[in-house]
Amino acid sequence: MSFGESILDAPLVFVDIETNGLDHVRGRIVEVAAIRVEQGIVVQSFRSLVDPEAPLPYYITNLTGITEGDLRGAPTFDQIADELQAVLKDAVFVAHNVRFDYSFLKQEFGRLGMQFLPKQLCTVKLSRALYPHERSHKLEDVIRRHGFTFSNRHRAYDDAAVLWQFIQYVRKHYPPEQVEAAVSKQIKQPALPKSLQPELVRNLPEGPGVYIFEDAVGRPLYVGKSVTIKKRVLSHFSRDHAETKEFKISQTIENIRAIETDGELAALLLESQLVKDLQPLYNRQLRRTAKLSLVKQSLSEGGYITVAVEEASTIDPADAQQILAVYPRRSRAKEALMTLARDYELCPKLMGMEKSSGACFWRQLHKCKGACNNEELADNYNQRLLRAFDRQRIQSWPYKGPILLQEKSTATTARAIVVDQWCVLGELVQQEYCEPVLESRPKHFDLDTYKILQSFLSTKIHKLRISPLSSDELQALSA
Repeated sequence: MSFGESILDAPLVFVDIETNGLDHVRGRIVEVAAIRVEQGIVVQSFRSLVDPEAPLPYYITNLTGITEGDLRGAPTFDQIADELQAVLKDAVFVAHNVRFDYSFLKQEFGRLGMQFLPKQLCTVKLSRALYPHERSHKLEDVIRRHGFTFSNRHRAYDDAAVLWQFIQYVRKHYPPEQVEAAVSKQIKQPALPKSLQPELVRNLPEGPGVYIFEDAVGRPLYVGKSVTIKKRVLSHFSRDHAETKEFKISQTIENIRAIETDGELAALLLESQLVKDLQPLYNRQLRRTAKLSLVKQSLSEGGYITVAVEEASTIDPADAQQILAVYPRRSRAKEALMTLARDYELCPKLMGMEKSSGACFWRQLHKCKGACNNEELADNYNQRLLRAFDRQRIQSWPYKGPILLQEKSTATTARAIVVDQWCVLGELVQQEYCEPVLESRPKHFDLDTYKILQSFLSTKIHKLRISPLSSDELQALSA
């Protein structure tokens, strides 16, 4: 085997770890091995069991053969860190599914205040690049395919040694330029998850839109949006070693779907809709519970605003102005009402928190100004109550009727969003040389849509073209 000028002639360190779980943030290493190779010669090696200072799950013992008894008396990671770091220093970090091993080691070193930022080479991706016709690139399949030898499968040193055999094998059986091209591609670009084909990322749009991460059977893992889809997707994988959600996504993602939009507002609205429709595993913020708790206002016979909490699965657009606040749970609504009543000296009886025939209990404590028995003027009380809910209330629709919202983009297909009373009624599509077509939706008030539109109109209205739309024009488009 001839070694020419190659990235693989740089110091390489073949690494494998065994852990007490799959979550690198809470999990710990129980065994680590590293084999350092320079110019085709093993110059240094390291292997050690590691006391994780935590229980060892039974399934890990079944997989690796390592028992809690084996770990009793083993060094902790901080006791081996300096020696291990010396083996790893200034070498290309090589592992099978490199992000898994790297993420655990980075976390362990990070707990000790030690930096760990090596170049990484994944043998899963190298196997896929050189053997694209093979369906599986798991280590056991690589071993079987090439007849590699080992003593103890699923033990760190033997698995690391197999990776060194694999590198020697491919350099012997493939032209140097082909191996070099496959390796260089990995070293120069951000490391992608092991099961994600690079073409999927390479072909992503550069502009605004929504992206959907999917697992092997097409289940949605995460829905996101960005004004630069490709850049945003790559950012997920550049930090998956540091965040639990990103790490879990990187271990299961196999496909990415992208939907381009004319601009940021359309991307925000589409993301909100898709999260509700698809219920992806790792989205939380935009997912809504089946029931919402609505804090609604009404007037008493004496002219005082009274408050009641109602549960609803949807919000009627006609009722939007009567809603003072929306909460995901009744208990959260009750807590918020109590806080507002205390801070603004509101009457707990009128706030729906107390039932009594006379004055409320707080009146006796001088915490209520007497609205419950007509001692306070209704106008004074109502102004204070509305001020308390000012930031949470659904704002009045600032236009006389429906409008067309069009983002200032250079897209060849002109699109405009039809909105009325904070409800998206549809999308107007204007193809060149064709009559405009309205892709209509049922009028439905959605809390997230309201927040997106209200925020955009408040802070980014300069990015929009806004045109009033009469009822007759809307009817004509809908016909």
